[in-house]
This record gives sequence, structure tokens and C-alpha cells, in this order.
Amino acid sequence: MEALYNNREINILVVDDNPKNIQIIGQILHSQHYNVFFATSGAEAMAIVSRRKNFDLILLDILMPGMDGFEVCANLKREDALKAIPVIFLTAKSDTSSIIKGLRLGANDYVVKPFNEEELQLRVKTQIDLKKQRERLEVLNQHLEETVKDKTSEVQEAHKKLAILEKAKNDFLVLISHELRTPLNIINGFTEILHDSLRQTKHIEELNILKHSTNRLIRLAETALLITEIRLGKYTLEYDEINLEQLCHKVAKNAGKLFLNYHFGYEIHVNDGAKTIRGDKNLVENVISQITENAIKASQNNSHITFKLFEEEQNTVLEIKDNGTGFSQKDMERLFEIFNKNGPDVTYDGFGLGLFTAKLIMNLHSGEVLMKNNDEGGASVSLVFRR
Repeated sequence: MEALYNNREINILVVDDNPKNIQIIGQILHSQHYNVFFATSGAEAMAIVSRRKNFDLILLDILMPGMDGFEVCANLKREDALKAIPVIFLTAKSDTSSIIKGLRLGANDYVVKPFNEEELQLRVKTQIDLKKQRERLEVLNQHLEETVKDKTSEVQEAHKKLAILEKAKNDFLVLISHELRTPLNIINGFTEILHDSLRQTKHIEELNILKHSTNRLIRLAETALLITEIRLGKYTLEYDEINLEQLCHKVAKNAGKLFLNYHFGYEIHVNDGAKTIRGDKNLVENVISQITENAIKASQNNSHITFKLFEEEQNTVLEIKDNGTGFSQKDMERLFEIFNKNGPDVTYDGFGLGLFTAKLIMNLHSGEVLMKNNDEGGASVSLVFRR
């Protein structure tokens, strides 16, 4: 282990008005290769310490004419530049009151005259060791503070960049919504006119594809705006009584119109007492619609969706079950990630917004979204509405 210090680098001041004591202490300390300085009065000691300020230890006699050891110690501890220097009192007094007074003034230790050479060496070494350990700890703490400061600055900078990226993403979603919805609605309107006018022509299939694609883009823009409003806390919930059975019928019929080229069927099973909840009807319809549409796409051309309403642990649960391909393990790990494009049930219009939006909406209703693969094939998504 690396030594804390070299004795030849240690500066010790001995303060005693008795030359014989100074001589004895000096010999003991010189034998350990310390650098030893001397003062014969309290005033001289203060002058030397104030001038040098680099002492590692002061051996201080208590009984001195003029400024005694107690006063010198008190003066040292009042000055910021000197108070860290350890002080060992040298005294012929062994009474408890003198010892306690010295320690209360800030002394670190005391040695009673006449000196035991080994005891003095050990007490000196102990105080110097403690001082050097404190100094090393201060250096380490300073280094740690600088490191923490640098890391904090890096984290703050990273947060700023993330905030900029988050704002850019939200601005992008708003841009999609506001800049695309108007032209898309115009395109959709003219598509409807063309569809009605050319219903009996050979181009009706192409028009159906155009109409379907336009509707998908409009819904994407609306979903992007909804996500942005919810995440920014700008969406205001409007609570009302919602009949989930009726809403499932509505969603299923709308989905049938949306997926004209799919063979689609559905059924609804309702347990007593599980028909109604309180919530924002537009948002709840949005959730059911997106999950239903994902389920139809997962089942492709032979889609059969089962809506099941029931109560569980005083919660109302709507389970939407399909006969599609189910979720892969990779899909299950990333179901609620925005812009995740893995797996047929995860995507919404190809951008992975469906289940991400569903989770946001269910969180607003203090509910949750649960997914599982069915033993007989396909997958089930459950919306849990807490009461």
C-alpha cells in the first residue's frame, strides 16, 4: 500500500517556554526525520504559524507567560487557514478539568510531562496520519464533486437534446395532422363523388382502393394529433355513461365498411352487469376501433372477431379476440413502443401507433391493456376498466 507521506516532508512546530523541554522533544522528533520548528512563547508561535501556514502538527505547552497554550489554541481554531492544523497539548497538569478545557478549545490530543518517548512518537504519528488521511479524502471528494458536476452537466445536456427531439417529434405529429388532414379530406370528398358516379364501371375496384387508402391516411393524421394532445396534457376528458355492447356493434359495423375486401364476421358476448362504464366515449371508441381493425388485419381475408364483456375483480373487462396469427415473442416485448412495426397485431396503418395510443387512452381512464396468445390460435387484447 502506498504510504500517505514521507516523514521528511512533515513540518512540526513545538511551542514551550522551557528550552530543556524543547531540546528533549526536538531530539525525539528528529529521530523520526520530521522537520521541527520551535517557539518559546504563544505570541512567537502565532507569528510563525501565520507566516508559514504549512504545519502538519503543533505541540503546544499550556503554561506559558503572556499568551498561554489555551489562548494560542483558541486563536488557531478561529482562523480558517490554520484551524485544520492538529494540536497536541504538552502539560504538566494531569487534572481532568485542564484536559477537558483543551479538548473543548479544539485540541486533538494531549501528552503529560515528563514525556514517554514512544508514547509521544505514537501520538504524533497518529495525528499526522489522521491529517493526511483527511487531506487525501478532501482531494478525493473534490475530484468526485468535479466528476459529478461534469456528469450532471452531461446529463443536463442530454436532457436538453431529448427535450428538443421530443418537441421536434410532437411538432412533426402536429404537422402531419394539420397539414395533411385538409388536403386529404378534399381528396376523400372527391373520391366519394367519383365512387358514386362510377359505381357501375370497371374502375370501381381501383376507386375502392383509393377511398380505403385515403381513409387510412386521415385516420393516421387524427391518431397523430390525438397522441400529441394526450402526451402534452392538452386533451380534456369528457366523462359520460358508455354502453360498451352498443359501442362494439358500432365499431364492428364501421370496420366492415372499412375493410370491404375482407370476409369479416363478429359476435358479442355479454355477462350481466358488464355493459356500461364511465369514460370519454370518443377515446373509448378510438381504442376499440384500433384494436378491432388490427385484429381484422391480423386475421386477413377470413376474419372473425369475438367481443366478450365481463366483470372481474370489480372491474369491467372488454376482451377482443381474433383468429389471426397471434403475437411473436419479439412482438410481445415491444407491443407498446411507438413506431414499432413488428407483427401484424402491433401496427396501426403501418406505423405502430395503435397499441401505443390504446395504452395512453387506458392510462387516462386508470385502466390497462393486456395481451395474450390464445391456445387455439389467434390473440386476445383485453381492456380493463377499473371502477
